[in-house]
Amino acid sequence: MSSTDPEVLLVTARTQGCDCSWYLELDWSSEGRTGTVRVDDHGRPFRTRSIAGLPRYMYDTSARRWTPYQ
Repeated sequence: MSSTDPEVLLVTARTQGCDCSWYLELDWSSEGRTGTVRVDDHGRPFRTRSIAGLPRYMYDTSARRWTPYQ
């Protein structure tokens, strides 16, 4: 990895029963230097909440509309 070859990370957040606010702290090191980068939603924490007991939908790209998830 180099400064011209970025690293891509996939972060998946799930919850079963809470309304959670969170951010990611990424520790890094390069050429003897170290640091921590905070990853958030433009200065605000990300939000992940449970949908237990609520209806679920998916986006049908061909019909261009939301449909019930089955």
